[in-house]
Amino acid sequence: MSLPERAWPATADATLVARMARGDRTALVELMARYRTTAYALAYALLVNPEDTESVVTEAFDDLWQRAQRPDPDGNSVHGRLTSVIQLLAQRRIEARATR
Repeated sequence: MSLPERAWPATADATLVARMARGDRTALVELMARYRTTAYALAYALLVNPEDTESVVTEAFDDLWQRAQRPDPDGNSVHGRLTSVIQLLAQRRIEARATR
């Protein structure tokens, strides 16, 4: 049985983010393996659409990669950062649907 994603030590996440900042894509793959299920569940709960969910989760991990060199201004953990980005991206999708 594997550990729940939230049980991973924050220091390990910080180490992976530091590796990403140096261009190590395998660190991103490790974080994706760690958080993908939780990220997908959150996005799906907000969007209730598999295609939009997949797109938002992909964008959230892309954002994590792009911002790896900059510390989170709010001091969020990787989980917190992904949660914030997914909520923002999902809200944008929901608003875009409403204007169609």
